Amino acid sequence: MRIPVYAAAIAAALCLCGQAQAAEGVFAGARVSTLGVGGEFGVDLNSHWTARALVNGYDWDYKTTNDDIRYNGKLNLASWGGQIDYRFVADGPLYVTAGLYSNDNKIHATARPTSTTDIGGVPFTPEQIGTLTARGKFSDTAPYLGIGARWPIGPMQISLEAGAYFQGRAHVALTSDGTYAGDPAYQAALEKERRDLQNDVDDYKTYPVVALGLRYGF
Repeated sequence: MRIPVYAAAIAAALCLCGQAQAAEGVFAGARVSTLGVGGEFGVDLNSHWTARALVNGYDWDYKTTNDDIRYNGKLNLASWGGQIDYRFVADGPLYVTAGLYSNDNKIHATARPTSTTDIGGVPFTPEQIGTLTARGKFSDTAPYLGIGARWPIGPMQISLEAGAYFQGRAHVALTSDGTYAGDPAYQAALEKERRDLQNDVDDYKTYPVVALGLRYGF
């Protein structure tokens, strides 16, 4: 149900260009950021205001250790939404921006211990544990606030932006497929381990954004 809401919000922002007599032009561009690789399409409504639609995505592989358990992980970045920029000085480089995104950022990680390992502070053998699988999903909605600057280079513009992406507290699930998977005592230890992972992932509920972009005006 969230897709029509975002589509309407972005369409409303961009359609302002049709109502603004002073609209200066349409542009499209590419960007690289901590939200992934993406693109943008927008309109300079006048010398102060700009409306943009953006999409970002990338998959990052990583390794991490939590409670002496070595995980192989993947961070799946996927987001799209709209931003409105306000320039402090007409046609000047500096601007502040606010936006709203449909957020599909996810975390997936697995671990297969090869020796006796503590799960939730209790030791278990590799056979009892099997493979640990952790999954984390953030909020479906992510407001965004940032500040940036852009400079003309002929018919193009280069931009640098920094901000905060408020994706909320992730819901983390942790399962395993070893011989103790159905044991109540093991499940209690696994829940404690899950809460420890939850606390670590909570560090990313406010996700820092740094973006470098290049756009072309039509």
